[in-house]
Amino acid sequence: MTFTVRSLLDLAEVETTSLTPGVGEDREITWAHVCELGKPWRWLGQGALLMTTGIGIPATSEAQLEYLRDTHAAGISAIAIDEVPDPAAPIFSEAALAYAANIGFPVLQTAHDIPFVKLAMAVAENVRSARAQRLRQTEELYSIAGNHEVTDSVEQLIESLEPVLNCTIRLHFSREVGSGPDLPPPGTILQVSPRSYTTRLLAPGAPSLRFTTDDAGDHSLMLHAAGIIGSALSVKAAARRNEWMHGSLLLADLCDDSLPSGPAEHLVAAYEVLSPYLFAVIQTENARAALDEVQTAFAAERVPALATIKDGHVLLLAETGEQVEKLLTLLATESTRIGVSAKFSKLSDTTAALKQARSALIRNRQSGRVLRFEEDETTSLFLPSNMDQLRGIARQVLGPLRTYDEQRGTELTQTLRVFLEENRSWVRAAERLFVHRQTLIARVSRIEKIVDRDLSSIEDTAECWLAVQAAISCGDLETTEFAATESTS
Repeated sequence: MTFTVRSLLDLAEVETTSLTPGVGEDREITWAHVCELGKPWRWLGQGALLMTTGIGIPATSEAQLEYLRDTHAAGISAIAIDEVPDPAAPIFSEAALAYAANIGFPVLQTAHDIPFVKLAMAVAENVRSARAQRLRQTEELYSIAGNHEVTDSVEQLIESLEPVLNCTIRLHFSREVGSGPDLPPPGTILQVSPRSYTTRLLAPGAPSLRFTTDDAGDHSLMLHAAGIIGSALSVKAAARRNEWMHGSLLLADLCDDSLPSGPAEHLVAAYEVLSPYLFAVIQTENARAALDEVQTAFAAERVPALATIKDGHVLLLAETGEQVEKLLTLLATESTRIGVSAKFSKLSDTTAALKQARSALIRNRQSGRVLRFEEDETTSLFLPSNMDQLRGIARQVLGPLRTYDEQRGTELTQTLRVFLEENRSWVRAAERLFVHRQTLIARVSRIEKIVDRDLSSIEDTAECWLAVQAAISCGDLETTEFAATESTS
């Protein structure tokens, strides 16, 4: 509890009223002193209640404005003047009182038969009582902090702290819409409305707290609570960092295709990342900072994910869903581009999903945008985006040809790709493959026999073209170019 101007006005025994009703009633009073000098701000300061009979208050309205301005600027909480016998001759002019209300400085009046010593004693007693209560509340806050386990949620901690502070507490992260105005540095409280206060936490992700009270908030207790919550967030961030580090290594192995699909399913499920999956590639100026931001954002929303850095990009594996889509949109800033794969159900398709996400990223030329593989303008209108369906289409036509290549070490599948990409031009295809035209004719003839298709037929050519595009889309067929030194056998 904080002893404020409102608290003083509520003390019936001191018979004090406000000449500026509703103004500055949240201002804290920590001590009271009588001063009849013309410049009381030279002797009194922060938190003081200035009591005066009016001897040192200037007579002219203009001088009174300066008097109030300098008194307020010194941090004095309020001024209490002695009630004058003649209401027609007030100490402060109407213009002076209007000015005080405008700058938020409360001007009070105490009944003439109430000695200032009684007012000062009432302030001292209530301030002592408030400090004793604050001490008890502070002890209770740290008792709650001591009983908070690392495995407990921060929300549980906040819920336990709220009754002690007699307010509601909301945790906001920097990317949340409506998280408030520009915040002061950690360790300071900013009042954003008559009953609402905010402060920045010294914790990963630059979070902030919003306190909403029914009375004047105790800034000291708010800062204690902010320190406790910030520490809890930092401890959890450290624990998550260790978890994310192991997850990062796992994702790197998945991308390198160095993990069998069976064990990979169990390992990824241990991080609560479940099928169907999506893969995202994030490009930004600082990959390390982007990775930290990804981890903080996903942890704050309790969305399971694996993330790592590879080739200067942040790679992300997560379960498909609205929460992931929302987070990716929030992460797409003015200096960030994101490419996302089609959803897939088997981790054996991770490398193919990575290629899809990179393909989408390459074609995403707009910063602050998330481009999904399905939105890729080069994706065929006749091909599905589902990985299994793409692979099925490719194998239906190209399966025998891929088996032939694997058994004999040939590259007839690539030959077919290039031949079709060059619109069945013998000359251009032979040039790209660095082979003689007759060699290419012999190869295409062999391909036709293996796949049982006639490439002079539009229908068969269309089937082969769609199969090649499906193989590329699902990651089963590379689109590398041949070199002059490459074997053409």
